[in-house]
Amino acid sequence: MADTELTVEGYLMDVGCIRKNPRDELVARARDHTRDCALMGHCVESGYGIVTEDDRVTVLDPDATPQVVTTVEATDTERGIRLRVTREERDGQMETTAVEELT
Repeated sequence: MADTELTVEGYLMDVGCIRKNPRDELVARARDHTRDCALMGHCVESGYGIVTEDDRVTVLDPDATPQVVTTVEATDTERGIRLRVTREERDGQMETTAVEELT
């Protein structure tokens, strides 16, 4: 049973790129992060996070990856893909329940 629902909105970035970019430049880099990078094999394998305009980073659960990939593959946006991710707390873990692109 779901206890808490949480919605996060911001720029999509793979965890590999989140880790390699300087923290103080992360929002700017996320705004410019490319669709092609997000779909590269090693980037998909690293998982995804959402970088918000107020400089917060939310790392998504591994089960979010297929939903994120499907959404990114369907978009025509080449840079700065913005997503709304809805998550619920289940058994003490956050699980992604929906991923949609913000336009």
